[in-house]
Amino acid sequence: MKVAIAAPERRRRGIHVGVPQSRGATAAVLQAPSILLLAAVAVFPVLYSINLSFRAFSLILPGMTGQWVGTDNYARMLSDGDFWHSVVLTIVFVLVGVTIELTLGIALAVVIDSLKVGRRLLTSLLLIPMILTPLVIGLMYNFLFNAQFGLLTYLIRSVGIPLPDGVLGNPGTAFAALIFTDIWEWTPFMALIVLAGLQSIPSEPLQAARVDGAGSWTILRYVTLPMLRPLIAVALVFRAAEAVKEFDKVYILTGGGPGNSTDVVDLFTYRVSFANWDMSYGSALGIVLFVVSLIAGAAMFFFVFDRRGAA
Repeated sequence: MKVAIAAPERRRRGIHVGVPQSRGATAAVLQAPSILLLAAVAVFPVLYSINLSFRAFSLILPGMTGQWVGTDNYARMLSDGDFWHSVVLTIVFVLVGVTIELTLGIALAVVIDSLKVGRRLLTSLLLIPMILTPLVIGLMYNFLFNAQFGLLTYLIRSVGIPLPDGVLGNPGTAFAALIFTDIWEWTPFMALIVLAGLQSIPSEPLQAARVDGAGSWTILRYVTLPMLRPLIAVALVFRAAEAVKEFDKVYILTGGGPGNSTDVVDLFTYRVSFANWDMSYGSALGIVLFVVSLIAGAAMFFFVFDRRGAA
């Protein structure tokens, strides 16, 4: 004789009879507000900028009311000497700054990882430049590089380097000061990433290398760094993407000067959009910068992880 299972017993055993499952629909409803918010603050501005880049629009310039001009704004970049000057400055800023940050970061990480005492203290101190906002860092170094009473200006002059206009008043030294400020801020980021990787490396390969007679430099070059390559690639992508978008410190320290000697791409785009009020050309500049950064980051990821998979 079959005995019917009571409803409470069916629920306790996980048997659901006649109750439709709609978890997918429920999840979609719950996620809809966040998706709409993300679309409002991220997707819509990008689509609007793309549309604006194909038009001639300005809030104050006459004759630019949003009429369609096709690819004229993008063609204008090809003959814009100021744009290409800012591109070259940005490339130099990224290559020099990020390379030095990675080198110093690896060195700091290796030193801290080898310490027996004070490792936690030094790791905590490394966080200080990273928790400061770019605005605070810019104001701090603006004070240190002041032509009259700046400490760093005084130290540079004390070694026999004449700076009549100060560090930020000379085109060459102003650009070097920007790179120096960026290195001070972001070297700890590289160091912490590499340090986390060093502490996660298994000890067996390192011990085997020591048994084979390898020295510290050989182990670092041929064992440690290859194992850290994916981690370093991620750090490089994040750091390079941020360096390309550098704006705050440049705006506060030099404003793009003297002349246009420190006018990086992000600052140039800002001047075109909000000083010259050419919103359409500024949108085209922003779209190109976004696409180039996206392609460069994807290429680095594929290069590193494809080689890792092939190995």
